[in-house]
Amino acid sequence: MSTAALVRHTQAELLKAGSGRAMLGALVGGFLWCALTGYGYYAEGRTDAAAVASGAVTDDIVRAWMMMLLFSAISCALVVTRDFAQGTAARAVLLYGGRAEVFRAKLAAAVLISTGFALTAMAGAAVNVLLASSGGTDLAWTAETTKTLLGVGGCMMLAGPWGLMAGWIVRKQTLTVLAIVILVVGVEPAVQRLVPEAAQFLFTIALSSVYRDHKPDLLPVGAAVGVSLLWIVLFGVIARTRFLGKDVA
Repeated sequence: MSTAALVRHTQAELLKAGSGRAMLGALVGGFLWCALTGYGYYAEGRTDAAAVASGAVTDDIVRAWMMMLLFSAISCALVVTRDFAQGTAARAVLLYGGRAEVFRAKLAAAVLISTGFALTAMAGAAVNVLLASSGGTDLAWTAETTKTLLGVGGCMMLAGPWGLMAGWIVRKQTLTVLAIVILVVGVEPAVQRLVPEAAQFLFTIALSSVYRDHKPDLLPVGAAVGVSLLWIVLFGVIARTRFLGKDVA
């Protein structure tokens, strides 16, 4: 596929992803959820002078925005599952000139969508801190806060392609969304409580290191990024093999 064709196909995928209300709903819903959670951390920590002065309260507000990763993953999964739900997957293969071309275009679109969620989460976190500071509490912004903010953005970037690959593997729209939610909110946190030494190698638990969570038994940031990428590659190999080898109808 030429670069021009990839750009054209990626634009088409972005247009499809932006049609309807799913993408906007994910952005708005995730934004409000994170903003309210961030405010909750502020309301809880503002009376602790030491935590305010050290930047711990600020870090917690920023860290609250990691929950946007769930919406990033689901939005990217819908890039795939929508075609199967609407019966347009085969038509996309014909229009783009092959299954490999469709796979690459959707991956490129997912990266761009993930970038949008990353920028939204980082901007939202910064505004959250700014508004909290305007309420009369002088919140400290430290180097650790900046690292946390960048980690939150990195989580969005990693969660999107992971969600996309989950969509390729499962294909069913509702089932994919349920699977992502159950894994992120239920299964992996439960494994972390039961077997923390093993849970650090799970995808979303590895992301905890990236957004600099303080939970024990987490991998170093570099190793966590590597583990997250390995999960994406593993899901990607399964997804690509399944897409190239099975009926797309």
